[in-house]
Amino acid sequence: MNQYNRLLDPKKDIGRYSGTLAIYLLVMTLVTVLWEVLLGLTIAGSLRKDPSQVTEKLNALNVWAGIPYLISIFIGLFLFNAYRKKALYKYDLKQKGRKMTLSVFFILLAFLGFSQVFSSVMTQVIERMFETIGLHSPTPDLGDTIERSWTMLLYAGFFGPITEEFFFRGAGLRGLERYGKIFAIVMTAILFGLFHANFDQLFFASIIGLGFGYIAFEYNIWWAIFYHIFNNFVISQGLHYVAYHVDEGLANWLQIGVLAIGSIVMIVVLATKWPAIKAYIQANKPQPGVFQRALASFWFWFFVLFTILMSIVPYVIPIFQMANLKG
Repeated sequence: MNQYNRLLDPKKDIGRYSGTLAIYLLVMTLVTVLWEVLLGLTIAGSLRKDPSQVTEKLNALNVWAGIPYLISIFIGLFLFNAYRKKALYKYDLKQKGRKMTLSVFFILLAFLGFSQVFSSVMTQVIERMFETIGLHSPTPDLGDTIERSWTMLLYAGFFGPITEEFFFRGAGLRGLERYGKIFAIVMTAILFGLFHANFDQLFFASIIGLGFGYIAFEYNIWWAIFYHIFNNFVISQGLHYVAYHVDEGLANWLQIGVLAIGSIVMIVVLATKWPAIKAYIQANKPQPGVFQRALASFWFWFFVLFTILMSIVPYVIPIFQMANLKG
């Protein structure tokens, strides 16, 4: 076959999926804004009674910082099940492939470290580009926020990774697999990176999205969930805990070790397994015309522009704050 099946339309399917992601991201944003308004009203009431308690009240309310995200993911479960016409639980999450081997298990762990190194380089390039035009991004300590809030820890460490895999490697991957595994893996990885709506996570999420997509297809989605949780809870939050509660120097050496070992292992794997990787891509690539047709989707580009705009906002806010101070 020289071209994709005309009875199938990748433009329509990627548009439906991108549109569903846009709605979900909008729901998360609205729920978070409403939650912040509610907290603001609560703090305002406390100030009227006793202004000296505002700091104590803020610290107490920070514990519940993850609530809007937890509310949003439960809405998302209904939303993506509807997108898949109730196939999310009946089909998408039940697909199984090969059994995981010990060697592949450790290679995929190394892949997480390699992804961190590669994405850090790309993020630094973006940061330098913005700095040349006078834009600087604030760098809030997300790890500290998570540590001080058990609800954020639940979201970022467990429920977030689980549901994101449901939405991307479940609903997304299975909804697009009719066009070929490579198409489904690449498109869901790109959308996964954009979904995070910040340049610090864009490249890392996209790269690990490629790996998680492969894992979900060739093994099963529950392994993708395991690696996602391992990355968020053990690597990211674990190193943060060691840095602030044990020894910062030890945490730095652990991070360097994880990144170095992961990078070395992946370079060796890529060098020795490249023929097999090329063969896999060749066997599972989409028919000619599929990517071009998919990229003609209005909703795909709407989602791209929407998330890029959200990523740029943190760079622009300080400019307006400085202008207000000068005014």
